[in-house]
Amino acid sequence: MLTSVRAIIAFLLFIVFAYISGALLAYPLKLSLDAYLNLEYKKYLTYATLISGLLISGLYLKLYRLLSWQAFGFSGRPKRFLSLMLNGFVYGLLVMLLIEIILFLLGIHIFNERRSYMLDEFFIRITKAVLIALLIATIEEAIFRGGLFSGLYKKTNAFLTVTLSALLYSAVHFIRYREVPPDTEIGWLTGFTMMPDAFRRFYEWSIVDYFLTLFMLGVLLGLLRLKHNGIAACIGVHAGLVVIVKLADYYTVRTSGSSFDFLVSPYNATFGWISFSVMLLFTVIYFFKLVKKQS
Repeated sequence: MLTSVRAIIAFLLFIVFAYISGALLAYPLKLSLDAYLNLEYKKYLTYATLISGLLISGLYLKLYRLLSWQAFGFSGRPKRFLSLMLNGFVYGLLVMLLIEIILFLLGIHIFNERRSYMLDEFFIRITKAVLIALLIATIEEAIFRGGLFSGLYKKTNAFLTVTLSALLYSAVHFIRYREVPPDTEIGWLTGFTMMPDAFRRFYEWSIVDYFLTLFMLGVLLGLLRLKHNGIAACIGVHAGLVVIVKLADYYTVRTSGSSFDFLVSPYNATFGWISFSVMLLFTVIYFFKLVKKQS
């Protein structure tokens, strides 16, 4: 029991350290890349926190003498890894397509008539969506279902590891930095001054449906991590979901006259109680399938 408590405290401290490091790293990242990218400072903060998250995950694994590619979830032969990732990608596409179909049937989403549906443009957009989705999924899964998951699992158990990693995965999506006001002098401490306001959404009950959707997705990804002892399937499912979300954000619009509008979060055009219900259904089915196979 005491070992588990210590592991959880270490887990939380490493997360705090990741955000502090990200706030510090954002300024030199801006100085290095601003001439090429010229991004808003909040973007540099986000990217710096992701980089910091990867580095901190490595330190977390080092603490428990686990540091390796396998501990980050990159296990198995390349052919097997790609096969699991592809299967997961198809699974993620199907889950998200089901959610999108329900949103259309309920009149919450409609096609955006202002978009071009020419085949060549659609091919370019879907290619970009797939590449971005794979990049996002690989980095996030290496952190949440990779390093942090492996370190916590060694010192606790499957239930705590899946639950805490899913809670963290959901929570970080609501830490949103605002852009700095014009003519603000940006320096080493700017990220720290922006940090308190970045947690503003945790005071709002209206995020509950969106939060639970991402939490349930985190649980599903955690079960996949346990089942396959790696993050290949997790990357695939995650990427498949992101592809459909990005395409839906571009090619659809959320209507304002649907009687079912309350089933979608005010903070997101897609996620809400409908997506939570679908995620819950797939997670419960997969859980019982996993239990049945193990017994």
